[in-house]
Amino acid sequence: MNIVLGAIHPFFILIAIGLTIMASYTALDMFTLIKSAEPNKRLLFLGGSVTLGVGIWVMNFMGLIAADSSRFASYQIPFTILSIFIGIAFTGMAFVPFFGKKIRLFQLMIGAILLTVAVYATHIISLYAMNVTLKYNIPLCIFSGILIFCTFMFSLWILYSSKSYTHANQVWLKPVSAVIMAGAIAEGHFLIKRATTILSTAEIIKPSSGEDTFIIYLVLFVSILIIGGLIASSTLISKQLVASDTNLKDIKAALDASTIVAITDKRGTIMYVNDKFEEISKYNKEEILGENHRILNSGYHSKEFFAELWNTISSGKIWRGEIRNKAKDGSFYWVDTTIVPFINKKGKPIQYIAIRSDISKRKQAEQDLLDSLKEVRDITFALDQSSIVAITDEKGRITTVNDKFCEISKYQRNELIGQDHRILNSGYHSKEFFKELWKTIGQGNVWKGEICNRAKDGSNYWVNTTIVPFLNENGKPYQYVAIRTDISNRKKAEEHLKQMVKENTDIKFALDQSSIVAFTDAQGKITSVNDKFCEISKYSRDEIIGKDHNILNSGYHSKEYFKNLWKTIGEGHVWKAEIRNKAKDGTYYWVDTTIIPFLNDQGKPYQYLAIRNDITERKRTEEVLHRQDKLAAVGQLAAGVAHEIRNPLTSMRGYAEFLQLDEKDPERLEFLNIILDEIERVNTIVEDFMVLAKPKAVELEEKNVVPVIKNVVSLLEFEARKKNVRLHFECNQEIIQIECDENRLKQVFLNFIKNGIEAMPNGGELHVKTLIHENNVQISIQDTGVGIPKEKLKNLGEPFFTTKKNGNGLGLMVSFKIIESHNGKVFVESEPNKGTTFNILLPAKTA
Repeated sequence: MNIVLGAIHPFFILIAIGLTIMASYTALDMFTLIKSAEPNKRLLFLGGSVTLGVGIWVMNFMGLIAADSSRFASYQIPFTILSIFIGIAFTGMAFVPFFGKKIRLFQLMIGAILLTVAVYATHIISLYAMNVTLKYNIPLCIFSGILIFCTFMFSLWILYSSKSYTHANQVWLKPVSAVIMAGAIAEGHFLIKRATTILSTAEIIKPSSGEDTFIIYLVLFVSILIIGGLIASSTLISKQLVASDTNLKDIKAALDASTIVAITDKRGTIMYVNDKFEEISKYNKEEILGENHRILNSGYHSKEFFAELWNTISSGKIWRGEIRNKAKDGSFYWVDTTIVPFINKKGKPIQYIAIRSDISKRKQAEQDLLDSLKEVRDITFALDQSSIVAITDEKGRITTVNDKFCEISKYQRNELIGQDHRILNSGYHSKEFFKELWKTIGQGNVWKGEICNRAKDGSNYWVNTTIVPFLNENGKPYQYVAIRTDISNRKKAEEHLKQMVKENTDIKFALDQSSIVAFTDAQGKITSVNDKFCEISKYSRDEIIGKDHNILNSGYHSKEYFKNLWKTIGEGHVWKAEIRNKAKDGTYYWVDTTIIPFLNDQGKPYQYLAIRNDITERKRTEEVLHRQDKLAAVGQLAAGVAHEIRNPLTSMRGYAEFLQLDEKDPERLEFLNIILDEIERVNTIVEDFMVLAKPKAVELEEKNVVPVIKNVVSLLEFEARKKNVRLHFECNQEIIQIECDENRLKQVFLNFIKNGIEAMPNGGELHVKTLIHENNVQISIQDTGVGIPKEKLKNLGEPFFTTKKNGNGLGLMVSFKIIESHNGKVFVESEPNKGTTFNILLPAKTA
C-alpha cells in the first residue's frame, strides 16, 4: 500500500498555487460585482463559478501530476470532465446565499460547507479518474474537512461580514480573501492526499518521456489558457462596469444635485435613495432601504391610482404623474414623479428608477389660487343671494343692479338704470345726512350706515348700506359699489327686542330684589352672581366668579345629597330643595334652591341658573317650634310623673339616712352612700322636670353681664385645675349691660363651662370670650376637647339626648330654654378631635 503522495515536483506546485490564487481573485471579483451590475448578473455569476471551479480542479490536477506524473497516462477523461463540472456546480451553489440584502452567519457557514464539498468532490473524483483503489483515514479526513471549512469560513467572513469591509477597503480585502481561499484549496488538496492510501493500482502503460512531458505541458498550457481567458474576460467586464459606473456616477451626481432619486427592484423594494430623498422624506437610509414606497403613502390617492401606476411600469412603460407623499414627521409634500423601468432581454422590468421633483410650493400656490377664485365666486354668489347690490358712476347714476335690488325696490331694471338713488328717497333722513354721505365717498372713503328707502309701491324698507368708492390713478372715484342688506325685519325686531329687554330688565330687577341668583357653566364654575348673592355669602363678586359652589359648602349635607343634585340637573331636569350654606365669615344660612339647566342642541346642559331664597329665619323658627314641641311633650310628662316620683324619693332618702346613723360596717356604709347619691341624682332629674313642667316666670333686670361671667369662671377654676384644664376669660369691655335673670344665666354658664371641662379628659384649653356684635352680646365658650360628630350636633338640646356617658340631656335642654326666655339664641360649632364652641347671643341694652 502506498500513500498518495510521492515525490513532489515543486515547479508544478508553484504554478498550481499561483493559478489557484489568480482564479480565486478573479472569481471573488466577479461575485462582488453582481450586486452593482444587475443586467450582467447571470454572466458574472457563471464566470465566477467557472473560474473558482476550474481553480479548484487545477490545484487538484497539478498537485496529483506533481506527485506522480506517470499516472497521467491512466487518467480517464470523462471523470476528469465530471470533476471540473462538479467543482463548478458546488462553487456556484456556495455563492448563491450571498446575493441577499443581509448576510448572516448561517449563510457564511453554508457557503463554506459547499466550497469544502467542492474541494473534496474534485479530489476524490480525480483520484478515481486515475483508476486506483483507495482507503481513507476517516479521523484525518474529518479533521481535514473541519480545517478546510474554517479556512473558507474565514475567507468569506472577511469579504462579506467583516466591519472593515467597505468600498474603500475592498481594494486590499479582496486580494487577502483570495489568498486565504487559495490557501484553503491548496490545504485541502494536501490534507486529503495525506488522508488517502492506495490499495491497488491498475497497470500503467508508461508513455515515452517526451510524450509524457508534452501532455503535461499541454494540460498546463490549456489550464493557463482557460484561467487567463476567464481573468481577461473578468478584467474586460470590470473595465466596462467601471466605465459604466463612472457615467452613472456623473449622472447620479447631476441627479442628486437637482432631484429626488430612488431605485427599487422589480418587486418595488427600495435598494437606493439619494440625499435629497432623505432630506424631503425625513427618513434616513437605514429606515428606508428594504422598504417599499407604501411607507410614504399619504392616503390622498386611491388604490386604483397606484394600480394604474404599477400596470404601466410593469408593462415596461414610463409613468409620469404627481404624487402627494407623507414624511416621517407626518407632514405632506408633493412630488412630480417619473418612474423608468429597466428591461431585461425578455422585456421584463428588473428594476425601477424613480426621479422626483419637489412641487409642494407650486401645489400650494395652485391651491391658494383655486381657493381665491372659489372665494371670489362664492362672494359674488353670496352677494347676489343675500345682498342688494348697485353700481353707480361718479355722478351717482345707477349703471348696474342685481335681482335683489329690483325685488326689494319693486322697480324693474330698466326703470332704475340711468337714475340716481333719489328715486328711493323716503324723506326719513335729513339733507345733512346725504350731504355727509357724499362728502365721505367723494373723498375716496368707505361709508357705512342704515338708510330708510321707499319702494315703488310706497312702502318703506330699511337697508344696512356700505358704499365703496373705486379710485382711478389720480385717486378720484370713477364709480361706486353700494352693497345693502335688508334690515327691515331687524329694525322691527329691535323695537320688539327693546320691549323684551325692558321686560327682562324688570324681571331681573325683581329677581335681584327678591332672590339670590347665580349662573354657572357646564362644569359648575360660577360665571355670574347678583348683589343678593354677594350680600348673603359675604363674598365679593371677584372672589366668587370662576369658583364652584364648594366654596359655600357648610359640610351639613352628605356627598350623596350633592351627587343626586348633579345627576338630576346633568340629565336636564330641574332640581328643587333646601341647602345650608356657609358664608365667608363662617356663619351658616339656609336657602330654598331651584336649579334650572339650559340645554344645547344635543340636549346637554351648557349652563345652569340657580335661584335661591333666604329661609334662614324660617329654619330657625322651625327649629324653635320643633324644640318647643319636644319641651311641651317633656313638660306634660314631667307634670304627670314628677310628683309621683318625689314622694317615694323623700321616703327612700329618709330611711337611708336613718340606717346610716346606726351602721358601723364600712362596706354597708359605702352601699348606703351610693344609694343616697343615686337618690340625689334622680331628685336632680325630677327638679329639671319640674322646671320644664312649670317654668318660673322670668324676672329680667338690667345687669352688667361681665361680673356674672367672671363669678362663674372663678367658681369653676379650682375644678378646672384638678382636671388639668387652663381656664381663660377674655373681654375688652368692663361694662356690658343686658336685661337678664342673673341666677338663671349663671345656671347656663355653669352648665356650658362644666360641659367644656368634662369634654377634655386629658386636659386642654377653655376660652370664655365676650364681645359686642351688631347690638348683641356674643358669649363664646370654646374648648379643645373631643368634639361632637356632625350628625349629632342637630340633636343637641333634645330631651334625653346627650354625648356624655352619665348625662340625660336635660341640662342642655333647660339651658337652651333659659336663653330663649332671654330672647337669645345658642349656636353650636364642633369638629371631632378639635373641640366645641357654644355661642350665646343675647340682646345688648342700648344706652
